[in-house]
Order: sequence, then structure tokens, then C-alpha cells
Amino acid sequence: MSSLLAAPRPMLSRPDQDDLAALMAVRGLCISVLVNTTPGQRLGEPDRQRIQAHTRDVIRRLELEPDQGQAAVLASRLRTAVDRAFRMPADAAIAIFVADATIRVFHLPVRVEDRVVIDPTFATRDLVRAVQSNPKFLLLHMDHRSANLFSYNQKYLEPQLSPDFPALREGRVRAGRDLERQRMFLRAVDAGLGRHLAEQNLPVVLVGGERVLGEFLRLTRHGSRIAGMARGIHSRPALTELEDIGRSVMADHVADLRAAAHDTLQARLRARRAVTGLLGCWHAAATGDPELLVVEQHFAMPVRMVADGRYVEPSDDAEHPEVIDDAVDELIEKVLQKGGYVSVVPDGTLAEHGRVALTITL
Repeated sequence: MSSLLAAPRPMLSRPDQDDLAALMAVRGLCISVLVNTTPGQRLGEPDRQRIQAHTRDVIRRLELEPDQGQAAVLASRLRTAVDRAFRMPADAAIAIFVADATIRVFHLPVRVEDRVVIDPTFATRDLVRAVQSNPKFLLLHMDHRSANLFSYNQKYLEPQLSPDFPALREGRVRAGRDLERQRMFLRAVDAGLGRHLAEQNLPVVLVGGERVLGEFLRLTRHGSRIAGMARGIHSRPALTELEDIGRSVMADHVADLRAAAHDTLQARLRARRAVTGLLGCWHAAATGDPELLVVEQHFAMPVRMVADGRYVEPSDDAEHPEVIDDAVDELIEKVLQKGGYVSVVPDGTLAEHGRVALTITL
């Protein structure tokens, strides 16, 4: 059996776009626990102790809630989620989400700020970062004899089996004597890729030898969809190796998108089509058509909502039941739900703009 069809590695519970959308739709008393962890087959003892400490903090805060019946149910659900997490492998961080009808545990490939949030919605900022840093993509692996297409769904890489793929070239490969036959094969591969792109609007990663990728790039009609390439790979890597290659290429692509978002923000600021600071961004997102939200990674602010939620005012009591622990998480969800894009940037990037800025569609 080809190594390309080898079974995938044991899966971490990585969040995808559907998971993010489902959590963003939950309303009520929502508990979010986010903790950095050391990657491994199981959570290490120091990580377990920190999660248990956060669990005790949540239970203490639940004692302040007016509905103690609901608080008891949520405390029980949280213990169930923690028990589940302790039986799972570990990545860079773990995220635990609990509500009346929700118990979810996710492994995140990004580092987080250890924290507990109890709010009317889940603290999904780090899930947004995780989903954006781990995007879906198609991977096309080619050599002079064959082409295989794979799809990465934010959890694992899997072969795409169709009338177009795997594509096998007929006849012997004779270097220097059959250039036109080679081009015909690559055009057929490109046409097959186009049919898949019509069904899956995803970026494409190319993997293969230097020469075959160069030939493919000269004739493809889908150059604008290619996010990046891994050249000089002449062997047939195992599926897990291909996944690592594809995710590495996409990491560079994500960095390019983040830089483009920053450039867009600067242009909108010059054109006076952006607002800065949390209070202004909140009102603009609540009443307008947000285009792009750029926010520093660890910026947070507890607030109270006023004027039917169109405005917020800062609060110095983050644990009060009527106070939103972190308005930034709420703002991120508001922008995403209205079809805007969110870019989380390193701390200090927006120091002169109140750590958060929002561009508006006119």
C-alpha cells in the first residue's frame, strides 16, 4: 500500500470553523477555561494542577451567581469536562467550554494567557487565533508520473478520491523526449484541480520536485489560488509528513494575510475610515458594518453594557455577575457574526491606537 494512504496519527481535538461558529451561537452563563500546556501523549502534572486551580476559582465565582441551581449544574459539567481533558493528549494549550447544554474541550496550537472567563458568551478569542493559524487547504502532491490531491479540514489530511485523482500518467517517462506529453498530463491535473476548487474554495499547497512544480506553475490557470509550495520533495511522504509540510507552508501564508490586514488598517486610518479604542470600536461594531478588527493578543477590559448594548463603560469589578469579564472577546464575536475579519496581533502593535482598531465598510 502506498505510504500516501497511511493511517493518520492519533488526533488532537483541534477546533475548526464549524466549532467556532457553534460556540459563538451559545448564550447564557458560559464558562471558559484556557490554560497553556506542554505537548505530549497526556497532560503533565503541572498542567493538571493549574487546570484544577482554575476549576476551583470557577466554582468559587459560581457561588456568587443568583441562580444556585444553574450554578451547581455548571460546576458538575465543568468537573466532567476536566476529567475528559485529563484523559486526552496535550498540545500548546487547552480550552474548556461549559454551558447549560455545552461541554467542549479543544487542543490549541497557539499559546494563550491562562485565564477563567464567566460571561454571557464564551471567550473565543484564542479559538479564533487557533482556527486562523490552522486553516483548511488543498494539497497537491506531484511527480512526473502521478498527482495526488488531499484536503486538510483543520483536524487531519485526507486523500481526495475522484475521477480526477489520483492522476496517473500513461506510458514510460523518457527525460527530454516527451515534453508535450508531460504538459498534457499537467494540464489534465490542472483541470482536475479546477473542478475541485469549484466545489471547495480553498487555498492550494503544491508539493513536489523542483522541475515538475516549475512546469506546473507555467501552465496552471489557478495560480491565484496557490498559497505556497514545498519544492525539492521527490519521494512519496507519508500522510502525516504531508500534513506537516502543508501546515508549515500555510503558516507562512497566514503570516502574509496578517501583514496584509495591518496594511489595510493603516490605509483606512489615513482615510479616516477606522475607529480606535475599545469604547469607539464597540459602538461602531454594534451600529455599523464592520470590515476589519485588529486587536492586540492580550488586550482585555471588563465592562458594563449601557444603552441596550450599543455602548459600554469600563468596570473595575470583573467578577460581578453584571460585568462582562472581557469585552474584547464579545467585540470579536460581534465583528465575525456581521461578516467582518479579525486579526490578532502581538502586544504593542496598536499602542498608539488604544490596542484595538476597527475599519468600517461604507
